[in-house]
Amino acid sequence: MAISANRELSRYVDQELRSFAVAASTRVYKGAIVGVDRASGYVRNLVAGDVFAGIAYEEIDNSAGQNGDATVRLYTQGDFILTVSGATQSLVGGPVYAVDNELATVTPVVGGSYCGILMAIAGANVGIVRIMPMAAPQIERESNVRLDSSLSAATTNPVLITQRAIKVLHAQVSFNTVPNSGTLDVGTGSSTPNEVVSGFNLASLSANAPANLTINFANVAKGLRVWAKVGQASSTAGVGGLLSLRYIELP
Repeated sequence: MAISANRELSRYVDQELRSFAVAASTRVYKGAIVGVDRASGYVRNLVAGDVFAGIAYEEIDNSAGQNGDATVRLYTQGDFILTVSGATQSLVGGPVYAVDNELATVTPVVGGSYCGILMAIAGANVGIVRIMPMAAPQIERESNVRLDSSLSAATTNPVLITQRAIKVLHAQVSFNTVPNSGTLDVGTGSSTPNEVVSGFNLASLSANAPANLTINFANVAKGLRVWAKVGQASSTAGVGGLLSLRYIELP
């Protein structure tokens, strides 16, 4: 029932370390990425789809134990250097997903566990990640836009209007019939929109096979229109073109 008088609540002052009950038959190594098994509520070496719980502060061996026979202390805040597949400078500030007890990625995968934000690049496929245990991921949005191709001129296709500043995380393009020539540019200038994607060769596509686009500059300010410009084809116009952008809105 609702309280009707003042009360004092116990609280944790130090937010850095937390103890969690370990799942049965589990050995957690120091430095492991740890998740909460959604079915049992006990922590284990993270399996993609678990709720991210933190980074192991210590090794705990509960290999011969039952659920909860041992506890492990986890770091629940801080910046950590992790192996982050696909990490590039243009994706700094974007979400990171854990896929097992060692590896993370900037590309959402089926069952990937949101674990924090990419703060900086520390090497090839190595990033500094600000961990965010038990947190909801930044909401990703997707825009899918039909692309027209022409033999007579380049075509400029509207993609979206940014209601807030955005960071483009991923982009793909495909055509049912591939244009024999022409490039794809994406950006905010209606005449030369090439800030986000520049000069992708459409003739390199295979029919009905989405191709990943290189993101040159991921951040787009609020209140801007984003355009996709399809270069003129010379003998075969593209048919059934589709551009897909995945992005997050920034604070």
